[in-house]
Amino acid sequence: MDVQLKELIEKIKTDGVKNAEEKAAEIVRNAEIKSAEIIDNANKEAQKIKDSAKTEALRSEQSGKEALKQAGRDLILDVKGQLNDIFSELLKAGTAEAMTGKALTDGITSIIQNWKGEMDDLSILISEKQLSEIDKELKAKLAKEIKSGLDVKPYKGATAGFRVSEKDGKAFFDFTDEVLANFLSRYLNSTLTETIKG
Repeated sequence: MDVQLKELIEKIKTDGVKNAEEKAAEIVRNAEIKSAEIIDNANKEAQKIKDSAKTEALRSEQSGKEALKQAGRDLILDVKGQLNDIFSELLKAGTAEAMTGKALTDGITSIIQNWKGEMDDLSILISEKQLSEIDKELKAKLAKEIKSGLDVKPYKGATAGFRVSEKDGKAFFDFTDEVLANFLSRYLNSTLTETIKG
């Protein structure tokens, strides 16, 4: 009986150890599988994060490039506008300077002496300051036309230049510094624009 009991104990021990070893091997196998799954999932998640970061970086770079392009366009438009403003002011000042003294008197005289209409329906409006400077010479040159009804008077709305107008105000030709400068700047600004563009 002792022998059987010993064999039985030995068998239980052997079976228990074997069973425990199998359980341990199964736990290790399950742990290795779970570990591999966790590592695989972590690698996939890391790749997703990496891809997302790369996409976001590309989007940020593209957005930055677009913002830089827009800023460049805005700068060019701003510089162009400032150049046009400076150019217009210089043109206006140059036009006002050119339309003084003898040049102004000669310009008015030439237009009036070549006028095809009646003089009694015509007025010449000259900036107040300039009229006082050229009044005597102009009236001497246009004496015949003034006798025919031409009216010469100050033009309060102008800083330089003159306007030839029908007395009823229906039609007029404006040769003031501002109007001539605007007219010239439309042509010259397109030339300036082309020059800026290259």
